Amino acid sequence: MTQRAFLVLTAVFSACLSLWSGPHLYSKRPTFVSQSLAQPASPHYRSATSILSREASHVEISDMPPSTTPAGSGDASSKIHAAPTGAPTIFQRLSAVVLSVQFLWALGHLATLLGAAWYLVMRSSPSGPSSYAKAYYGTLLSYGVILYKSHGTPRADQQFLQSVIGDENFWYFALAINWVFSKPLLATLIPYTVFSLFHFLNYFRSEILPALLPPAQFPVTLKANDAILRFIKNYQSRALAQVGAAEIWVIFPTLIIGIFMRWSSFMAPILYFRFMSFRYMTSPVTRQAVADLRVRADALASNPKLPPIVLKSYQAVRDMIIRFGDIQGQAPAQ
Repeated sequence: MTQRAFLVLTAVFSACLSLWSGPHLYSKRPTFVSQSLAQPASPHYRSATSILSREASHVEISDMPPSTTPAGSGDASSKIHAAPTGAPTIFQRLSAVVLSVQFLWALGHLATLLGAAWYLVMRSSPSGPSSYAKAYYGTLLSYGVILYKSHGTPRADQQFLQSVIGDENFWYFALAINWVFSKPLLATLIPYTVFSLFHFLNYFRSEILPALLPPAQFPVTLKANDAILRFIKNYQSRALAQVGAAEIWVIFPTLIIGIFMRWSSFMAPILYFRFMSFRYMTSPVTRQAVADLRVRADALASNPKLPPIVLKSYQAVRDMIIRFGDIQGQAPAQ
């Protein structure tokens, strides 16, 4: 199957399932409730947003893009620990999971994980670019579901455009489109792969695992759920902090160097800079990464052996970025 055929089939499947699983399906199946992923209180945590409503979730995900936290994951504690009221067959249980837009969202994350893993192994082979693109097809699918559920059908009016452009998911979606049509760069997959890993794990433990192995019949389900939850709680915050640093220290320099090495186009760093300016306004992790970058850069610039022309150039670029950040930060308040 070619890349083009894969993309077309994915888009058609997504559209058909989204149209078929409209309000009539939601009325038959309980509304997606929030994931019960307990996190310690911290100013660096924010409530996850629901893909079916704008109500705040009681689940707090540490600086995770809203697209990767749909409320559809279900309240895992109630699903895992509560005994079933009936005795549905495995087909009925799996049908309830599969026949939902939420499953399509999770399928996108799984495709991202598999595509990224395969590209990591086969990036030097002829199939490497194909695996790279397929990883981003999954990203486009999962983020596309979120944008559709959050903003509805695209409209050519100012209110819709302002709403979409102000959504962090849109910028990750736009970047994914750019990476699909660019030369493969392993660094660009870091954020999407980390987001997909933790949220597919959370979806698996709260939706797929109870459907395959009901905890009332299989006690191992409780142990597996606790193990996955423990892994998420222990490593998610640290992984997201590393993502924030990688977006500054790895991806951006790679794109700059890529202009001279013909890895990336001239427009790629410009688009990425605009994305990072938005992340800086909305993400505490990104702001901390930028602050760390400035401290280290200032330390290097204080070296007396540094040529004056290099020092002046650095100060000019630094001051320009600071002014740009101040302007962007004042814009929402106006």
